[in-house]
Amino acid sequence: MTSRSARCALGPLVRGTLPTLLLLCACGGETSPASDPAAPGAAIEAPSGPHTLAVCATASLRRAFEAIARRYEQEHPGASVTLHFDGGTQLLAAMNAGERCDVIAVGDSSVMARITSAGHTAVGSPAELARNRVAIAVASGNPKQVQGLADLGRKDLRLALGARTSSIGRHSRWVLSRLELAPDPAVEAATADEVLAKVAAGEADAGIVYATSFAGAGSGVQRIDVPSEQNTPALYSISAAREPAEPRAAADFRALALGPVGQELLGDAGFLPIGAKLR
Repeated sequence: MTSRSARCALGPLVRGTLPTLLLLCACGGETSPASDPAAPGAAIEAPSGPHTLAVCATASLRRAFEAIARRYEQEHPGASVTLHFDGGTQLLAAMNAGERCDVIAVGDSSVMARITSAGHTAVGSPAELARNRVAIAVASGNPKQVQGLADLGRKDLRLALGARTSSIGRHSRWVLSRLELAPDPAVEAATADEVLAKVAAGEADAGIVYATSFAGAGSGVQRIDVPSEQNTPALYSISAAREPAEPRAAADFRALALGPVGQELLGDAGFLPIGAKLR
């Protein structure tokens, strides 16, 4: 099995190879039930021998999906999984350009809707996968003494936010707007991981990321939790593609992610379970 850490570095269109190509298509698409790998009663043949599965997932799912892909490979000897991580908008653009995605997973309902409208998901397949929430990233030791969201409007603070076109960017601005805050970011990034990297590199004093972004982040950054009354859950969805190269494999990966094993691995990566409420 090839190393995933080298191929899953920060940046656009990251890929990692794993035995069995997983296809993640977030937010249902329009197609006939017979072509939906997850549709009840659909006739699906098992993969014939060694096969590959292409999974396209939002960057914040990297740690969890690497673990789920490894588990899939263990359960399907001879299978090979290719993971493609990026922001949801970038994934949609890649699919529109012909990128192969057998399974799709994203964390933004508006992006899910666009993926569905573009015809990339199987009807009846999109389902809630997990939930996330935002947190504030600051430099280790919190030199600017950031206590919460209200501090992010300070003039002496260099703020990093996700771009307005990104899932983390939209979610961050929504949380800030609830407090009637609209700070101008000093820097913007395409994903939550990239926002975190800006803070770690000293390009920003603070940034809004996902709570799961801190897994494996190292000692250069520190997490400040956002109270539940100021937070809102980010809903992640998973779907088989409309026309996956391996329908059975796509359905199996989707089922694994939604089942007890996948949910445990998502929990290990810091995600909240399906339907969870912030406390």
